[in-house]
Amino acid sequence: MDKRLTEKDFDQVETWIGTGPKTFNLLYSITRDGCDASVFHQKCDNQGPTLTVLYNKEGSVYGGYTGASWQSTQTLLNKTDDAAFLYQLYFSGNKISKKFPLKSGQTAVCSYAGHGPIFGSSSFTDLYAFTGVLQKSSLEEYNLNGNMSTKFGKNYETGGTTSNEVNNGHIRVTELEVYAVKDGQRKKPDMPTPWRKTAEWGPELLESLKEEVKSIQPPEELDVPHFNILLIGPLGSGKSSFCNLVSSVFRGRISHRARVGGDSDISTTTMFTPYTFGDKASLQLYDTRGLAETDTLDLTQCNHMLEGNVPDFYEMASTSLISNDDADFQHRPKLSNKTHCVVFVLDGSTVDDISTPMLHKLKTYRNLLNRKEIPQAVLVTKIDKLCDKTDANVSSTFLSQTVKEVVEKVSELFKIPRNNIWPIKNYEEEVESDENINILALLAVRQILFFAEDYLENMNVKQSRRVQRGKAKQAEGEAFGSDTA
Repeated sequence: MDKRLTEKDFDQVETWIGTGPKTFNLLYSITRDGCDASVFHQKCDNQGPTLTVLYNKEGSVYGGYTGASWQSTQTLLNKTDDAAFLYQLYFSGNKISKKFPLKSGQTAVCSYAGHGPIFGSSSFTDLYAFTGVLQKSSLEEYNLNGNMSTKFGKNYETGGTTSNEVNNGHIRVTELEVYAVKDGQRKKPDMPTPWRKTAEWGPELLESLKEEVKSIQPPEELDVPHFNILLIGPLGSGKSSFCNLVSSVFRGRISHRARVGGDSDISTTTMFTPYTFGDKASLQLYDTRGLAETDTLDLTQCNHMLEGNVPDFYEMASTSLISNDDADFQHRPKLSNKTHCVVFVLDGSTVDDISTPMLHKLKTYRNLLNRKEIPQAVLVTKIDKLCDKTDANVSSTFLSQTVKEVVEKVSELFKIPRNNIWPIKNYEEEVESDENINILALLAVRQILFFAEDYLENMNVKQSRRVQRGKAKQAEGEAFGSDTA
């Protein structure tokens, strides 16, 4: 648990106080100022309303609010304050928003020069933090010498919640803070600017992307049922896992249709395997063998796959490459058999280590694609291994400078526009579907389908032009024949 409250936490406290917008100014912190009652009073006395916050190693965050000022009295001074309350924001790292209001007619706080914050009366203290001076322990905690167990709920209405359910059964803390609370609008901290803008992430975006992906269809006049997407990449880059990821997105559970894992030197994919997704998307992903530096997949083999000469489920082992005289070779493929977009799949955690031979191989394929005017995209996988931010939550992908730098590196290596490059995270350790992983996947799938749609629209224009030229020549021939009859 971070030591400081988040803006949403302050919003919650502001709502509990219930008298409009508030500012929170840090007066006292035991990690900064020392756990010393005299310092607490020096910094917090006569400041008006304050918020006290305690944090422990288990990730629990709790404390109290009072509108009465703290004072350095030489005798215990009980104060009433109907606005006072105790609260908890987190318990063992989980968000728990509970407010414990003051009971009618009970004492809110107690001031005394030798004590830190006390919520409750001198006789019955619901939350008594510490007295005197305390040092941090070898475990990087402050073992507070106050009390919260026996009298918790005497002055404040806890609704049956025990102190153990608030502080994990102890008052050892990693931090204790006191904030001055004033009327006024807080200045929200500047949010980092994403390097790639998207709509706000959440369930609405997920459903919107699913519907948009479903709506992208090949031109009807071409008689092409699916956009054919060919996946190419080094061994272990995540091509088969991406097929499983897309399947998982549409099935609502983790899917294992494509076989993954195995020997790191041998591709687990041996067949030219298509993956379709029913009426969820007009998408057909073709998984291929992982590339090695000495792989025998040459330009001829790649060209056969692009042109639709290779039948579905053809055994593409290095010892059985397809040729023109093969009985299964498709000599007259239709546009529906050809590749409409190629996606290079790269392991984001090894981009800096791509060998010269592998880079040369991939660039050679790219040159072939450019000559054929076939669009290309790049998937950068394993982004959770690039930085702590994306490992904690992939919704931070477009806020991560590390991921941005990898995208820029790939763009420079392959001379491909950055908006053709999409970072993703395949399902690997997860056993439940993850909304953010699915959103990231659908953002990539949508762009890939756009590329394929543009390609087929160009093919449609070319086909229409050929038909028009054919009709023009036929008309010209008929006119010429009638003149010479």
